[in-house]
Amino acid sequence: MKKEILVELNRNREIMGLGVLLEQEANPDDYKKYDGGEPYKLFQLKATPTSKLYMDSTGEGTTVSQKYKYRRKHPFLIKIEAYKLKLEELDPNSNSYDKRVVSLNKKINSFKEKYKTSITKDKSRADKEYMYTSSTDSVKKMRREDNPYEENPEYMEGAGKVKIDIPLTPNEKFALMEKIRAYVKKYYGGDYGAASETKKISKKSSTTRYYGILSIKLKPGKIEITKTKAEQPEPLPGFEEAIELTDGGGMSVFPNNEWEVGDQIKDWAKETVNVVNQMKSEFTEKGYKDITIEMTDTKFDDSGKVVKIPYTIATSASRIPNGGKAKDLTLLELSEKRAESTKNYLNQVFSSAGIKMIEPIVSAKADGKPNKDGSTGGGSGPEWTGKDADRPSYEQYKYCKIAVAFKLSSPGFESEVLSEPETVTTVGEWNLSLKRMSKGRPWKTLISTILDWKLPKSKPKNGRRPRKFNTIACPSFD
Repeated sequence: MKKEILVELNRNREIMGLGVLLEQEANPDDYKKYDGGEPYKLFQLKATPTSKLYMDSTGEGTTVSQKYKYRRKHPFLIKIEAYKLKLEELDPNSNSYDKRVVSLNKKINSFKEKYKTSITKDKSRADKEYMYTSSTDSVKKMRREDNPYEENPEYMEGAGKVKIDIPLTPNEKFALMEKIRAYVKKYYGGDYGAASETKKISKKSSTTRYYGILSIKLKPGKIEITKTKAEQPEPLPGFEEAIELTDGGGMSVFPNNEWEVGDQIKDWAKETVNVVNQMKSEFTEKGYKDITIEMTDTKFDDSGKVVKIPYTIATSASRIPNGGKAKDLTLLELSEKRAESTKNYLNQVFSSAGIKMIEPIVSAKADGKPNKDGSTGGGSGPEWTGKDADRPSYEQYKYCKIAVAFKLSSPGFESEVLSEPETVTTVGEWNLSLKRMSKGRPWKTLISTILDWKLPKSKPKNGRRPRKFNTIACPSFD
C-alpha cells in the first residue's frame, strides 16, 4: 500500500477513534513517533523497569552482572591465588617440600574445578571475575570479611525478572503503542496529561475516585523453545575395523614362545591394504584426484556427536609356561614384545601402502592377574594344567586385538564440519497491562453499609429452638 494512501487512511481512522494501519516494513524507531510520540512518552514514564528492558531488547541477552545489586571478587579465585602464593614461598630445601607441593597443587586443582562449575552451572550468580547477590543480609554478613560485597556498577533494575531476550518487531511495538492510545482514549478522553497525573482526579463514582495511570507492564506471552536438527555432512569415505585374532585352524597369531607376528596378522594386514586401495580406485574412477589415505581416531555417531575411535593394539599370552626363545621371559614381558612387534609390523605395511599413520595405544596387560612366574598381567585364561591334551583349549587366550579406522581425503570431498543444532525461541502475543490509580471513598462506603443494614434475627436461647404447642379451642356455653 502506498505511503500517501496509508497516511490519509490513518488520519480518518484516528478521527473515528480507530487504530491505525501499519506498514508492512516499519522502520525500527517509528513507533516512538506514533500519535505524536505521546504513547511512547507515557510508556517511558509509567512502565516497570523490566517492561522497558523488554521494549528495548536487542536480543543480545542480559548478563549475570546486570541482574544483581552487589558483587565481590570471586572467592574461588582468591583461594587459588592464595595457594599459588604459598607454593612460591615454599623452601625447596625443606624435608617436607615435595609433600607440600603435592598438597598445594591438589588444593589448587580442586578450587579450579569448583570455580569452573560455579560459572557454568544453570542460574549461576557468578562470572569469571565476580560473585553476585541482591541480598542485603549477605552483604551485612560479609561486611567485616577480607572480601566484602560492594555496589555493582553494572546493575540494571528489572534485569533479574527478564524471562526471555527476544527483540520485539517494529510492528509489535506499533501494536503496543496503539493499545496505549486506545486505553487513554477510553478512560481519559485522549488526554495524555490526565493519564500521566496520579494526584489529580480524572473520574469519580459514588464509592471510588480514579486518577492517572499507575503502572504499565509488558510481558511475553507463551514462550516456546525448539531445536532444529543439525544438518549432517556427507561422511567421508573410509571404514573402521575391530578384530580379535586367536590361534586356530592351523593359523597362528604368534608362533609358540615367539613374538614375531604370525600368519593371521600378516594376512589381515594384507587384506586391509587391498580394501583401502580398492576404495581409492573407485573414487579415482569417479573423477576425484589427489586422494590420500590416513588413519583417524574420530568419527560422528548417529546423533552427530564426535566420538573417539582410537587406534589400539592389545596382546595376550596364554598361561602355558614359556619355553624356547621365551624361556627367560615372564608372561608380561612376552606379551609386551608381541604388542611392540605388531605395532612395528603394521607401521611398516601400512606406511609402504601410502597410508598416513597415527600412534597406537598399546596394551599388554591382558586380564591383569598375577602369574606363577611372579609377573602381573600379560596372560589370560586359567592356570596351566600341565597336560598336553589340554593345549588346544588354551589357544583362545593367546590373542591380538586390533581396532583401527581409515579415511580417504580429496579436495572434492565434503568438508567434515558438523554444524551445531540451532535453538529457536518464539514468543506468543506480548501482553500489555495498564493499571489506573484509584482510591475508595470511605464515608460513602460507610453510609451505604449503614443504609443496607438490617436487624439480625434473634438467636434461640441455650442453642435450642423454642417449642411450639398446639392450642385447643374452649367450648362455647351460650
